[in-house]
Amino acid sequence: MCKFGEVTLVVMATRGFGFNDLVESIHRKWQNLGSFELFYAVADHHNCILDNDEDFCSMIALAAAYGVTCVDVSVGVICSSTSECVKSLGGQNGECVRSFEYGECSTFQGEEEDPLDKFCIHHETVRLSADWVNLLKCVGQEFRGGVDDFKACLSKYAVEVGFKYKYLKNDRSRVTAECCKKLDGCTWFIHATLERSNKFFVIREFHKEHNCLGTFFSSKNPRMTSKIIAKEIVEEVRSKPSYTPIECLKHFEGRYGCLIGYYHAWLAVEKANKELYGDFQLSFDKLRWYAEELKEKNPGTVMDVEYCNETNRFIRFFLAFDACIKGFNYCRPILAVDGTFLKGRYKGTLLAAIGKDADQGLFPLAIGVVDSETEANWQWFLEKLSTVITCSRPLTFFTDRHSGLVKYVPTVFPTGYHSYCLQHLKGNLRDKLSGRLSNGFREKVVNLFNDCAHAPTVITFAKALEELCTVGGASAKNFVESLPRERWANAYFEGRRYGEMTSNATESFNNQILKFRHLPICELVDKIRVLIMEQMCNRRLLSNKLSSYVCPVMEKKLVDRFNKGRTWHVAAANDDIFEVFSQPIVVVDLKKRTCTCCRWQIHLFPCVHAVTVIQKTEKQMHDYIDPYYTIEAIQLSYEGTINPVPTLGAPVITKESAIILPPKTRRPRGRPKVGRIRSRGEKVRQMLCGRCGKLGKHNRRTCKEAVD
Repeated sequence: MCKFGEVTLVVMATRGFGFNDLVESIHRKWQNLGSFELFYAVADHHNCILDNDEDFCSMIALAAAYGVTCVDVSVGVICSSTSECVKSLGGQNGECVRSFEYGECSTFQGEEEDPLDKFCIHHETVRLSADWVNLLKCVGQEFRGGVDDFKACLSKYAVEVGFKYKYLKNDRSRVTAECCKKLDGCTWFIHATLERSNKFFVIREFHKEHNCLGTFFSSKNPRMTSKIIAKEIVEEVRSKPSYTPIECLKHFEGRYGCLIGYYHAWLAVEKANKELYGDFQLSFDKLRWYAEELKEKNPGTVMDVEYCNETNRFIRFFLAFDACIKGFNYCRPILAVDGTFLKGRYKGTLLAAIGKDADQGLFPLAIGVVDSETEANWQWFLEKLSTVITCSRPLTFFTDRHSGLVKYVPTVFPTGYHSYCLQHLKGNLRDKLSGRLSNGFREKVVNLFNDCAHAPTVITFAKALEELCTVGGASAKNFVESLPRERWANAYFEGRRYGEMTSNATESFNNQILKFRHLPICELVDKIRVLIMEQMCNRRLLSNKLSSYVCPVMEKKLVDRFNKGRTWHVAAANDDIFEVFSQPIVVVDLKKRTCTCCRWQIHLFPCVHAVTVIQKTEKQMHDYIDPYYTIEAIQLSYEGTINPVPTLGAPVITKESAIILPPKTRRPRGRPKVGRIRSRGEKVRQMLCGRCGKLGKHNRRTCKEAVD
């Protein structure tokens, strides 16, 4: 119990607690105390001086002899004059004792403040490394992590105190270090050895005092290694997988007050990723264990890992969850298929087949990882995909014009329909029109091509095509003639696209997994599993709360279409055919579910004219809604569950025991690309810079324009 005036400080003296720790506790409590002296009382012994570690040990021994568990310690302040400091503090010739390390003696009221401080006020900041100075305390301190734990604490201690040291002995059983300025008379020294009984590392000898100028803190220290940095940023990397070396540099300068090099920051981020997610090389062999565990926890799941039997090199893998396989039967029969590049050490390409549920939500059906987009890999992926599609309904595929997709989609799915992505086609047309043409003219031709694609009838398509060829010239005409019309134009497409014209579903999925694409392959697969698992769980809970017949997004469309056509007059020809007097006048056939505006046939959802007829004739709207848009469909889509895969008990894989080796890859020339590779002719979205106010390809952060 440390008493000063009317205030009492309770200090717990645990194992390893010494005299210096007591002094530091008192100084933290009374920061303006200045120089002070300590006395304690045990039983009949009063005013016993407490000046050093020997006195502290005597106090503990005396308390134990009398059976006392609480010792009263009195704190007394020394006078303000430096020359009057008493020798009882352990100093000589009137000097303040160095072990306190709190500067010169101060007055009873504390050190005077500089009057200039009020004109330049700084907010107090506590460095995250402030506690590192307490990592090394006294002789007998134990380090349960062995020599690695001790050396890490020693490095942090040197960084925070601000000195450099060198090893005299450095092995797994003993470590001896001294200050680099020993030749200048510095006595700092530490020696620790391994305790054979419990494998702890114990400090055997420790001279804590510095007699040199090395204790002045420096922002740079060679002991701030990438290993120490990695330990400190693990949680940052865990919360943000895309954590960059630049962010690490700013983090350590702002929170630790340390300056580190870019290479150290980059290496630390790599080590933190390795500690969190494992080794890139061993992750390929981990796929074998993961596949078995995944199929055991989720029966019916298909996950095939292929590797070369001769070289044991990884080739590719395919994954489709059982819950997704069954749930896709209640989604619309459309699939967007595309690939995206991976950013890990061994690169590769992720292939994905994404559907859409009844409420326009993304529904991942299957994924795969291959070395690159080739015809053979697309054939393999489509063949694997055909084995997990259990329903016999015809499917519509949305893809770009990769040669592997153009060749094998009709072959593997002969009853399906193949639609080219309109977004990719418009990009290809822009590329064909490159040259000495203005951007305005190029966009006008692309818009005319867009009209051709959306034209609902052959007559409207012919008119739009004639105008396109007239304005666009030979380049636009040749481009259109090179495309089979049944693969992109509404007027000639024979399948059901439900109003979809692009493969944007895969682009959206690729954006969802963007922050995982730099991870090792096994961790990438597991992160995607967690993403889909949470998505299915959340949508299952939401769909079970819905009480209407149609999904919310589609129900809102019904309401908007009814409000739009409330003023239109409807005339009946018979029980099924009606004439709607809108501008222009259209005919609706409820039995055939058609409208002369063709929107009902293309979207397979009642258009504004059909909704008006159904409402005004008091017919049941439910009878004319496709089952794929109902609440029941979305509930059945997310009825299944993807179960977790615990890693507890996972085998420890080493380079010697690994069977599947990573593929052979060669680092390409130049700086690695981390951004998405744009298609040729792809339109770049113009941004309005918040700094210079100009439209362009830059924002406030990357702006280089001169402004007033």
